[in-house]
Amino acid sequence: MWIRTQCKKQLINVIRISFQRNIASKNKAVLIGQFANSSFFQSNQIVVGEYRTKEEALAELSAIEEAISKGEKGVYSVK
Repeated sequence: MWIRTQCKKQLINVIRISFQRNIASKNKAVLIGQFANSSFFQSNQIVVGEYRTKEEALAELSAIEEAISKGEKGVYSVK
């Protein structure tokens, strides 16, 4: 699924999205997208969005899940 990151600066074709706690920032939760193109010298993960609470991040993850389950084509824009 193609996703536009929260900062609106990148489009990525993700194969997996995961929730992680974010300790180093004022935002306490992040969604991390994994994409297929990776190599030994390049990470295949990117921050899709940052959220103030775990609940906000999980709500966004649920919205992405709903878009996937409906079979929506096109680009999902992270809030």
